Amino acid sequence: MTDPIPTNATPTTATDLGAVTRHPTVVKLRELFFDVLSFELHRFTALGDGASFLCWRSKDGSIASARLDLFAKPTRDNPRRLVLRVVINKGPVDDVANVARRRGLLAEGELWRSPSWALEAFVTLDELLSSAPFLASLVRAHEENDASLVIAAPFKTVLASGDPLTWDVVASEAAWASIEPRLSGRKERA
Repeated sequence: MTDPIPTNATPTTATDLGAVTRHPTVVKLRELFFDVLSFELHRFTALGDGASFLCWRSKDGSIASARLDLFAKPTRDNPRRLVLRVVINKGPVDDVANVARRRGLLAEGELWRSPSWALEAFVTLDELLSSAPFLASLVRAHEENDASLVIAAPFKTVLASGDPLTWDVVASEAAWASIEPRLSGRKERA
């Protein structure tokens, strides 16, 4: 039996999230998500150290990547669902470049090229694995510049309307319901 993911009695901080992110259950779930995403991409992919990200060579020759982060976890004050953030083609590139070189996706001396698009997706824990084919279809649609390649999301979404090739954020309704009050609180404090 695996240990449950711990919850906190106090509001979540970056330190708390870091501790949970390294929890063995979370690491295994991240690996499973990346396995499904890799399969759905139909590409040779490379898993980052500690299963922290997945990278692959896009059809245009750039090195694309996906990261899975814990965005919000339940607390006693807010017992809503655990929310995960899938970040595609955003964030630090040094680790991605190093892994891409070590795994043969980027030849030594070859210049780094980042993809021209990026996306953040917010899902709950129970939606994570089913979101991988949907996210892979978004990647393929961007590579082919063909929105018709995007499959239907396996859950109701918010923040994603119009042409899928213009989306930079997509969230499941359940994930958004869990994090929207948190984001509103940040805006009020700012």
